[in-house]
Amino acid sequence: MRSELLNGMRMLDLSDERGALCGKIFADMGAEVIKVEPPQGCATRKIPPFLDDEPGADRGLYFLAYQAGKRSITLNLESADGRDLLKQLVTRADFLVEAFPLGHLEALGLGYETLAALNPRLIHATITPFGDQGPGKDYKAADIVSWASGGAMFLMGQEGMPPVQMSVPQAWLHAGAEAAVASMIAHYPRQVDGLGQHIVVNAQACVVWTLMNEQAMPLLHGDYLRRSGVFTGAIGGRRKTVYQCRDGHVSFLIAGGAYFNSTNAVIAWMKEEGMAPDWLAAAGGLKTLTPSGFMAASAADLKELDDAEEAVQRFFLTKTKKELWQNILKRRLFGAPVANAADIAADPQLKARDYFVTVDHAGLDRSFTMPGAFAKMSETPVGPQGAAPQLGQHNHEIYGGLLELSQNEIVELRAAGVI
Repeated sequence: MRSELLNGMRMLDLSDERGALCGKIFADMGAEVIKVEPPQGCATRKIPPFLDDEPGADRGLYFLAYQAGKRSITLNLESADGRDLLKQLVTRADFLVEAFPLGHLEALGLGYETLAALNPRLIHATITPFGDQGPGKDYKAADIVSWASGGAMFLMGQEGMPPVQMSVPQAWLHAGAEAAVASMIAHYPRQVDGLGQHIVVNAQACVVWTLMNEQAMPLLHGDYLRRSGVFTGAIGGRRKTVYQCRDGHVSFLIAGGAYFNSTNAVIAWMKEEGMAPDWLAAAGGLKTLTPSGFMAASAADLKELDDAEEAVQRFFLTKTKKELWQNILKRRLFGAPVANAADIAADPQLKARDYFVTVDHAGLDRSFTMPGAFAKMSETPVGPQGAAPQLGQHNHEIYGGLLELSQNEIVELRAAGVI
């Protein structure tokens, strides 16, 4: 059932992976999202991995995930007839998202000014690497470039080592999400004056926006954060925050202040199981730590903390993530297992909230378990509205229905390479 939140609204999605999430969010909210693809298909269809490791236009898992709930039409914008068809679609659209290089649509006679003249209500979102002004406006950027230029990559990796790349490409997902938010913000004044506007999303700025905490550090603390890997800056310059366990890793911190009771609780647990070293069992706590934070640390104090971390590491290696999580809750420890994909798929909290949904894909004769609603709304539920479309699956429905072209016209357009 289509969500009622944006039911009746229509978006033209001309983007690739740089804007895929924007259209996905609109589809989840009930808008009709028409995925406008070149006749050879959108580039996102070629992003691996593929279903059953078999490449195909409809088998890319990235495409199946981020194009879910959309409709697909093929359209060659390099042809005059194709550009004319897009103009016709624009007159019937409420939103448009694209990620072409700056000036590309203008060169085709499809720039914002032209489209807005056809439909003054159109909200047109352009997703770019660096915005549309300044010396970098024509620069290109892969995911790693966005993370590096946005400053986040400076914090990724181990202390004393070079920065590392974000493991899963996602800078463009931030940009796509911000394009969706900005489009909805622009929708508000349109309801008052009936006029749309042009939105330009800067992927570099989207990455900078993820660093709001880090940006404040020099102002608030007189220093900036550095790469610390599995450690955090604390007494002695760094303290371990990730420990190995029997089947993975767990996040835990030995510290004072808010962590004081948690630290003592894990020491008590180690005592119960006879795994606290004699010096730790007899000490009754770590003298370096206090409820208000850390005391001034001598070399001996730092050695005590290092030894305590080693003892906790030995203890955690005897426990599974499940055992640790049960005791984290029971003993009110500050910690959590580091979840992998399998853990997330089996997470009881997500299951209790019906987060994952089953989506049937008739073209592939398969059903997929997919992430569901990004938010729970009592009156206008949102979430995946169907499977990702096959290439050109809705050509007849859109061209014949929405644009009222005849069957012969559609056949001629296909023969001419327009659709």
